[in-house]
Amino acid sequence: MTARRVSYTNAYKIKVMKLSDEIGNRAAARENEINECIIRKWKRKREDINDAPKAKRANRGKDAKFPTLELELVEFVKEKRAAGIPISTIEIRLKASHSAKNTHHIPENDFKASRGWCSRFLQRSQLSIRRRTTICQRLPADFEDKLVAFQQYIIRLRQRHAHPLSQIGNADQTPLTFDLPSATTVCTKGSKKVTIKTTGNEKNRFTVMLACLADGSKLPPYIIFKRKTMPKEKFPAGVIVRVQEKGWMDDNLTMDWIKNVWDKRPGALVNRGMLVLDSFRCHKNDEVKEHFKNTKTDLVIIPGGMTSILQPLDVSLNKPMKDALRKKWTHWMMDGAHTFTATGRQRKVEMPTICEWILEAWNEIPIKSVVKSFKKCSISNALDGTEDDIIWEDEDNTPLSALQQILEDEDDLPLSSFAGLQDDEDDLHYEEYARD
Repeated sequence: MTARRVSYTNAYKIKVMKLSDEIGNRAAARENEINECIIRKWKRKREDINDAPKAKRANRGKDAKFPTLELELVEFVKEKRAAGIPISTIEIRLKASHSAKNTHHIPENDFKASRGWCSRFLQRSQLSIRRRTTICQRLPADFEDKLVAFQQYIIRLRQRHAHPLSQIGNADQTPLTFDLPSATTVCTKGSKKVTIKTTGNEKNRFTVMLACLADGSKLPPYIIFKRKTMPKEKFPAGVIVRVQEKGWMDDNLTMDWIKNVWDKRPGALVNRGMLVLDSFRCHKNDEVKEHFKNTKTDLVIIPGGMTSILQPLDVSLNKPMKDALRKKWTHWMMDGAHTFTATGRQRKVEMPTICEWILEAWNEIPIKSVVKSFKKCSISNALDGTEDDIIWEDEDNTPLSALQQILEDEDDLPLSSFAGLQDDEDDLHYEEYARD
């Protein structure tokens, strides 16, 4: 019969080792009814046991195969965290792979810097992933009724006008800042304060209007900086830059976006379009409606509170876009060329540079992700009904309740109705859910 395995807390081990120092290993073992070799083993690891939590028991995880490399990585994490820079597990793995190859000359077959290794490294080094902030939004109680009405209205419009997928679009303003710190970072367990270094421009906002089409096409980003005059810097081709005193979209800029982005999409002159927008007041003013009527664009307004499941950009595209921008900003903070004020304060990223990041991040989003985002929002689904259930599943085919989680953006104004814009002879109708 095999003896039952017993584990002891570090507090107990320290007590036994202290006793053995006074009366000897053998006497201490007899008094505590344990084997003498166990005490000798504990004494060889006395330093680690003293430093470990007193309630912790046996550490049966694997020891570090390359301890020198891991010590270097711990110093790397501590150095970056001391400077307030967020560190992700991907960056740790990249740093480990680079150091193993170029500094420690470890054969590639002996060290893979895998996810499993990284997880064990964090545990061995008393590191963990910490979150900085969260933002939450809930769906309205009658969201299912609004969802069905939205689906029906879109289907009727498409059956009436047979819009090509290349002419069905969605646009959305998303606020950005010149500093894009990560919400999480690897940091020492139990840290009372988790800070992330920035240039002090976390609240220095500007607006980006993104637009995409149901066939996967992406229209040029429309960037609005908080200024009174246009900057003199040269901006990259492929973005449209405007300025506004408060840095957000107003009635004039809405019309400017329509004329310079939406009206200039490929095929706009010969095809009828459909544009899905949220209920922001600038999207529904009389000038916008009249313009869309003259240019044969059907305007569909998403009901207030429903953008988290009916706006393609919110559902699938804004988050990877912001993640890509955050990664570029973090690399710039770590390795970029910086300038400083006379008082030694680091200046924010230049406007042309952040415009280039936006363009690169927008172009990196896969076409298939754009196509699927429209289907998940019941906008471009097959009219025979075979794809109607896509909205009820997330990427892992779990129920829609998974969508009721953390969101990055909120509606500017939680107004209204579908406000579809039809020709005079069009008898389509929609249901209003709220009135201004």
